[in-house]
Amino acid sequence: MLEPLRLDHVPDLYMAQRGLETDWGWLPVLAPRSEAEMRLIVEQRLAQQAAGGAFLFTVLQAGTRRPVGWIAYLDICVLDQRLDIGWYWLGASLSGTFAAVEIHLLLMQHAFHLGFTRVQWQFDDLDRTSHSTMAQINAVREGLLRRHVRRPDGSWRDTVVYSVLAPKRSVPAGGFAPPALPAPPPALPAPPPPRQVQAAAPAPVRWPAAGATGMGRPRAGLGPAAVRRPQ
Repeated sequence: MLEPLRLDHVPDLYMAQRGLETDWGWLPVLAPRSEAEMRLIVEQRLAQQAAGGAFLFTVLQAGTRRPVGWIAYLDICVLDQRLDIGWYWLGASLSGTFAAVEIHLLLMQHAFHLGFTRVQWQFDDLDRTSHSTMAQINAVREGLLRRHVRRPDGSWRDTVVYSVLAPKRSVPAGGFAPPALPAPPPALPAPPPPRQVQAAAPAPVRWPAAGATGMGRPRAGLGPAAVRRPQ
């Protein structure tokens, strides 16, 4: 299950993370060594969300409803109808399960429902688990950004980029096809004087409010047969 990230999630998030510095190492910050440090990280992420640069979700353990991780929409560009899915981390109770694939699929499909036409992921090329997740959701590997980001330990990270396009904007085998234009309005019966028909403005993308419950609380941890993958 997913719901918007809140400060009262901090104690459970710290309990889910504590001792998992290896898994946490794929995030661009050092693993918190106390609940206070975890709270500071969450406060920073919520400030980023308040500035319009992200929308963060807490991953809840099915059954117990305890926070065990998080994931986010990042680099949101409504004008270009694109966003990133990132800042992904799961605690030990869900790490290595099918929940990881389902969470990414749910957020990708929700982004398309909101009106975005491109979803992309950028992560450390050494993160083999994320590579496997991308393969399972049929994401396209687009390339490698070499020496792109400095890791918390000072080493340089090569960032790999994957993406999925909304079904109507998919690239055919023969190459790129521009988006289909809307059909022209029907011809008017020669009114005197002739009128100019103005095309309706595209519907605005509706963005979830910070107090919303997210995506109808999707459940994590279903088997592969329960998830419909994009064509």
